[in-house]
Amino acid sequence: MKHVYFLRNMHRWPATGLLLILSWLAGPAARAQAPAWQLAVATTGSADLSQVYGSAADAAGNVYIGGSFRGTVAFGGTTLTSVGNYDLFVAKYNPVSRAFEWAVRTGGTSNDQVNAVAVSSAGIYIAGFTQSALINFGPSTLSASGGADAFVAKLTPAGGFVWALPVSGDGFDEALALAANGPSVYVGGHFSSNSASFDALRLPNTGTVNAGYDDGFVAKITDAGTTAGFAWAQGLGGTNHDKVTALAVTGADVLVAGSFRVTSTFGPFTLTSAGFQDVFVGKLLDTGSSRSFAWVQRAGGSTGDDVAQGVAGRGNRVYVAGYFDSNTASFGPTALARAGDYDVFVAQLTDAGSSGSFGWAQRAGGTNDDRAYGIAATADGVCVAGYSRSATATYGGTTLANYGSNGGADVFVTRLVDTGNSGSFAWAQRAGGTSSDQAYALTLAGPALYVAGAVSPQAIFAPLTINVPTNTSIPFLAALADPTITATPAAKGSLSFGLFPNPARTAATVQLPAVPGAATATLVLLDALGRQVRTQTAASNARVDLDLRGLAPGLYALRVTAGAETATRRLVVE
Repeated sequence: MKHVYFLRNMHRWPATGLLLILSWLAGPAARAQAPAWQLAVATTGSADLSQVYGSAADAAGNVYIGGSFRGTVAFGGTTLTSVGNYDLFVAKYNPVSRAFEWAVRTGGTSNDQVNAVAVSSAGIYIAGFTQSALINFGPSTLSASGGADAFVAKLTPAGGFVWALPVSGDGFDEALALAANGPSVYVGGHFSSNSASFDALRLPNTGTVNAGYDDGFVAKITDAGTTAGFAWAQGLGGTNHDKVTALAVTGADVLVAGSFRVTSTFGPFTLTSAGFQDVFVGKLLDTGSSRSFAWVQRAGGSTGDDVAQGVAGRGNRVYVAGYFDSNTASFGPTALARAGDYDVFVAQLTDAGSSGSFGWAQRAGGTNDDRAYGIAATADGVCVAGYSRSATATYGGTTLANYGSNGGADVFVTRLVDTGNSGSFAWAQRAGGTSSDQAYALTLAGPALYVAGAVSPQAIFAPLTINVPTNTSIPFLAALADPTITATPAAKGSLSFGLFPNPARTAATVQLPAVPGAATATLVLLDALGRQVRTQTAASNARVDLDLRGLAPGLYALRVTAGAETATRRLVVE
C-alpha cells in the first residue's frame, strides 16, 4: 500500500484556523452544497518527496500527523533535518492557536516512516516501519533485523518519545494500521518474514516459504505508562499476499479490514477470493489476554485487484472504503460496475454481534484512477477522502472537475448519509492543482474534517491556496467544517441561551432562559470527540458559572437541556 518513500513540505495560510473555529461556533445548520475549505497549511523547507500518511485528533481538537521526509522541513517554528535517507516525523497542530505546536523526527541511515497515528486517553501512538540498523525513540532503540521491521511507539502530549516496540523477522515487516482505546493499543499490518516476533510471541508465515508472500497480522499492546508489552498477536492469511490495512475500535472489539488473495484463514473462518485481490472486513473480539474473530466478510470481483484502505464504526454500523479494479465488484447484495481504471467504493455493513452483513455500497470516480484512503464515521453516516486522476469524477449527483488536464491527481473529500437500507452522497469537495495532490488521512474533530497527505504547489483549496516555491511534493493539512455531521436530535432543539466570554479561559457564564414547566436545566460540556467532560444542574432563568479549570485548550460544545427543549453551542477554551 504505502511502500512509496514519498513526503512533502507544508506552509501556513494565515488566519484560516480562526475561520474554522468561527464556522464551528455557528452551530448545526443544514447545507445543500459542499462546505468551503477553511484551513490549508503546509511545511516549508528543502525536503523532497515528503508526505503525511496518518492522522488523529485528541479530545481537545488538536490534530497529530505523521509521515516521512528527506532533507529539511519546517512545521511553523520547528525545523527538522533528516540524517539518513527518509526520516519519520510527527507533528501537533493546535486549532486554537492556529499553528503547529511541535514537531519531532527520528530515523537512522535508511528509510523510516510513520504509516498510522492513534490517540487515546493514555497517549499518542505511531506505527510504521524502519529499515535502519539503529533508530532511537527516546529511551528505546530499535534495529531492523530483516528487510524492514514494523514498530509501534508512544509519545507524550509534549512530543517526547516514551517507548517503542518492534515487530521483527528476517523479511519485510510493516505496520499499516493503528487504533487505541485507553491503554489498549492495536496494530495491524503484514510480514513477509518466515516468522514474525512480537516480544516472546511468534507468528509463522503460512505463505510459500522464501517466496516473499505476506501474511497479515493484528496485535494488542498493553500500555503500562512508561513501558508496554504485547498481550496477543493474531495472524491471518494463506499461501499468497494478505495484509491488514485498517483498524478501528468499536466498544471492546476491533474492526479489521484489508486485502487477501486466493484462500485465507481468519481464525475459524476461511475466505476464497473471486479473482485477484479481494477485500475483507471482520470483527475481532478482545477478551483481554486472548482474541477471536466473531465474523468476517469478503467483497470484490474476479477481474482485478479490489482493496480496502479504511474502516470505521459507529454503533452497529461498520463502514469500509477503498478502491476496486474488477469490472464488477460485489458487496453482499450490491454489485458496483467500474467506470475507469480504479474506482472508489464505500460500503456499509451491519454488525449483529456474532455476524456481519453488507447493507449497501456506493462507487465514485471517473474514467481514470480514483482511490479512497481516509474514513471517519459521523452521526448519520460516513466521510471519505482520497484522490482522483479522472478529468471529471462523480459522487452521486455531484461532479467534480480535475484542476489539471494531464492525469494529475486531485484531493477529494465526500460525505455520505446512511439511511439504513441505503447510502447517498450528501456533498463532495476537491482541492489541487495541475500536478499530483493526494489525501491519505482523514480525521474528524467535532464538525471539522481534517484532511492530510501531499500536494504539489500551486494547490487550490478554494478560497485558499498553498503556493510554496518548490517543484516537489509537500505535506499538507487542510480542513473544512460541516456542523450537520455531528448534529443529533438533542442538538437541534429550540432552546436559546447565552454563553460568554467565548473564547474563555478559566470560566464561562451561561445565561439560562425561563422554560415553562422546567424548573431546572442540565448543562453538559462535550469535548471535540463528543465525550462528556463537565455536567451540572442549575435553575432555569438564571445566570450560571461554568468552571473550565483543568480543561485542555481546544474546541468544546455546551449542551443545555430544560424540559423537552435542548440546544448546543460551541465553546473555545484558551
